[in-house]
Amino acid sequence: MKNYERHGSEDYWQEYYGQLEGAKITKFWMSDDDFPTFGLVHPKLGALVIEVSRDPEGNDSGFLFITDAKGEIKS
Repeated sequence: MKNYERHGSEDYWQEYYGQLEGAKITKFWMSDDDFPTFGLVHPKLGALVIEVSRDPEGNDSGFLFITDAKGEIKS
């Protein structure tokens, strides 16, 4: 079982995260609950906020791997 399958199908996640395509990150901060948080602007959806959680239930903060186009992790 793939990690994302614990909470939905691949199609579900494609639709859910796909809505972020075209958005531009404009701000970063740590929320009051210590979640990494990003402010975005989307050309059709307007202002959006992403909070990085370890799971969809919001059980603790999460981590994003930042890589270059070759897949090498940036520190």
